[in-house]
Amino acid sequence: MKDLHQQAARWGQWAPYYDEETRNQDPSAAAAVLSDLAGDGAALELGIGTGRVAFPLAEWGTPVFGLDASQKMINRLEEHQKQTPEGHSPVQARIGDMARFDLGTHYPLVYVIASTLFLLTEQEDQVSCFRSAARHLAPQGRFVVEAAVPHTSGMSSERQQMIVREMSEEHLSWSAFVHDPVHQIVRAQEVRVGPDGYRLLPKVMRYAYPAELDLMAQLAGLRLERRTADWKGSPFTATSTHHVSVYSRQSAAAEPSQASGHGPSLRSKTSS
Repeated sequence: MKDLHQQAARWGQWAPYYDEETRNQDPSAAAAVLSDLAGDGAALELGIGTGRVAFPLAEWGTPVFGLDASQKMINRLEEHQKQTPEGHSPVQARIGDMARFDLGTHYPLVYVIASTLFLLTEQEDQVSCFRSAARHLAPQGRFVVEAAVPHTSGMSSERQQMIVREMSEEHLSWSAFVHDPVHQIVRAQEVRVGPDGYRLLPKVMRYAYPAELDLMAQLAGLRLERRTADWKGSPFTATSTHHVSVYSRQSAAAEPSQASGHGPSLRSKTSS
């Protein structure tokens, strides 16, 4: 629970600015793929935030329920929900620990995206997240994890670094990182300075490589069904900076092509 409270405090600071900070990230490809995987059922998002992906997914007709550590993030989500046109599928959320939860419901799709799994800063909690997700999967359900690949994305590149994000005559924004490679922890501050003053947006992440995530999945009774480099279905290679990994129950029958990594790519219903 200590980590949950810490995450709530950090993301409470992010809440007023999160939509602005992610305004250039297009969620449409992710929403289309997730809708395909959910089929006619509902989806559960872990770390739903302000609903950046949940609302586009709901536009595809998929009801979305989410968990988040921050009440302030959920408040922002509820503000967006009030602005949603009638007739769209609902998006709902509540406070919850994505490492350990019991909703008493099964879903055809559980997903955690944008490296949100890494916000769990203990390996034990990340394993528990896989197990909690597995318990909430319908018999043919899938657990989807989108995350950065630590070495190729730059997440684990240096022990300390600073990156200038934007600069003009009136404002400056930069990111500062401290990397602990022993514990696979990255501590970051997003700093914004302008005419209205300054703000600090903190983040602490425990990264994991795809192979470690696959082992977590096995411990939870899941298996890797397929992995791509992005939501468009690009092949995952040694130079990929991110991955979209789809896990299903180990007991589920798999086509040989899927089990070998050459199954259908993650494409939307309308893709050619």
